[in-house]
Amino acid sequence: MTINLLLLLMLGAISSCKDKVSPAVASVNENYTSDLGKAKKWIVGSWKLVAVSVMVPNPAVPNVQLVVNNNQITVIEDGKQIDNVSYEIEKTASSMQLKTNAEPRTDNWYVRNPVLQISENKMYLDLGRAADLPAFDFERVK
Repeated sequence: MTINLLLLLMLGAISSCKDKVSPAVASVNENYTSDLGKAKKWIVGSWKLVAVSVMVPNPAVPNVQLVVNNNQITVIEDGKQIDNVSYEIEKTASSMQLKTNAEPRTDNWYVRNPVLQISENKMYLDLGRAADLPAFDFERVK
């Protein structure tokens, strides 16, 4: 009897969970390009981190900027340069990937070979959100 009651309570608790997690705005933006030439042109400039997608509710968004030129990405956190890496954009069968020479550290996740989605004013860097790794939304600094 107590096992049945316990199972009934657990089933009720599970079925009452109705919290929904909305996808990040950038991850559903249909304005991202699949054109490698546009991606290479649009990535150049300054980008501010505006959202972090992780498995933790309401994650803190660090004060991070990426300054990108034709072959280097400078990572700036709280006004200080914390990394500088070379990069290239590679087209894969299903997406584009930002390939860098970043060494794994605790403060440079943004440039560690993420999948790249980009439009003229938004950039989404995904390290494997589907596998519980972080993804990052950036907006162009004007």
